[in-house]
Amino acid sequence: MPQVLESYGNVKIMEGDDGQMPYYIALAPELNETEKRTISDSRSIVGNYKELKGKLEQIHSSSSKEEFLKTFIKEKIAGANVRPENLDYVISAIMDDLFLGYGRLGPLMRDENLEEIMVNGVNTPVFVVHRRHGMCTTNITFERLEQLQDITNWLAHYVGRELNEQNPLLDAHMPDGSRANVAIAPAAPYGPSVTVRKFKKTPFNVLDLIEIGSMSTELAAFLWLCVEGFGLAPVDILIAGGAGSGKTTLLNALAMFIPKTERIVTVEDTLELNFEFIENWVPLESSPITSTENKSNISMDTLLKNSLRMRPDRIIVGEVRGGEAETLFVAMDIGLDGSMGTLHANNARETTIRLMDAPMSVPIRMIPLLNLIVVMNRIYDRRRGMMRRITQVSEISGIEADIVQLGEIFTYDIVNDAIKRTDYPILLTEKIARECGVQKKRVNTELIIREKVLQYMLVKKIRDNKEILKYFQAYHRDPKAIISELKANNQLNLSLSEK
Repeated sequence: MPQVLESYGNVKIMEGDDGQMPYYIALAPELNETEKRTISDSRSIVGNYKELKGKLEQIHSSSSKEEFLKTFIKEKIAGANVRPENLDYVISAIMDDLFLGYGRLGPLMRDENLEEIMVNGVNTPVFVVHRRHGMCTTNITFERLEQLQDITNWLAHYVGRELNEQNPLLDAHMPDGSRANVAIAPAAPYGPSVTVRKFKKTPFNVLDLIEIGSMSTELAAFLWLCVEGFGLAPVDILIAGGAGSGKTTLLNALAMFIPKTERIVTVEDTLELNFEFIENWVPLESSPITSTENKSNISMDTLLKNSLRMRPDRIIVGEVRGGEAETLFVAMDIGLDGSMGTLHANNARETTIRLMDAPMSVPIRMIPLLNLIVVMNRIYDRRRGMMRRITQVSEISGIEADIVQLGEIFTYDIVNDAIKRTDYPILLTEKIARECGVQKKRVNTELIIREKVLQYMLVKKIRDNKEILKYFQAYHRDPKAIISELKANNQLNLSLSEK
């Protein structure tokens, strides 16, 4: 008899038969005729659909949109004198069908424990990747092609792109920020394929990443100083790693260190970054050529060049892969310190090689404009399953004999599952000290203090992103006040004179 591995909410995960992958069961209530009719007649209950969509477009946060919709639909159902026993389920079903385009994937989209959702066609179980149980087969299946086409057509309409025989591939962002990839015939001859990379509604913060072992407090303190740079000299960073290694998650977390006063422009081919916590943030998304008729191609490079005219303090590129690489380095060169991006590469050396090779083709003389390469990797452990770890942090120290010089300052110890400081002297601390007009000793003391601040936040169980942001911003604004709080709680032995 298969055992229950985990049960929560409307989800039950069963052990697979004979060592097969686990079985993910999305439980649904038994609906009565009134509830079924309410869902099928949802358009008439909602009323002026276009007017409501207009209101939704004025709300930027995906969570705020969902809250608005829940309240609105609940009021409309009550106004129609309908009293469903399973009210929450009915509201979710209406949201999924009319506004979010999730269809029968809705229960999976709302499970924060899922990383990927994979639809391989009609009459085939949907597969998911669970954060704790890995790949699972589910009890959800699309019995009819029309059900699946409703989702693919909705996605194409939502992002304003064509999906047809001439354009059978689509990358799209979903209302909650997740990324969807769609393939239809002739690219997918056995039927439509939909792959959803889910993103947490509440992004991982640095303390989350410390707790799950992706980084240490020492490394987090160093990255905090690099991203913030005393507000005067932030460093330019690329996050490298393979597919699904956690690059975007790390970039989202590091962005919380950016001072509140800065204007940030992000450039992506498909929106994935979630910087809603940054007040002065402009997200830009490129669009591929969708047909030869009356369609323009807004490339990443075009957007990046345009962003330089938008008076940003720093530019962040979701994924560097082509000609926009050199434009990003130009941005670093003209004073947009603290610019960041992600790139597919397995280590720091490979990152520099990829940057200089086509199609990026960054001249070797420009490579030293980049200060730091942070490498993320997925590591499988028999006991703990799939882990995402920062495995290497290297600074670029210069060019010698046409070879990029790298200094590895943190490296991953797989035996002890820990990222550790190497003996290599960090030259970046000298650069930050010089540009900020302080002694190197002051910078080293700052690293110790910031590590203590992070440890204090962990002890105090400060986990809410808003509270964490308040702490970081308070430290940027008045570090002595935070230091005094730490001293009062016996968390810091340094004197204020050292600060």
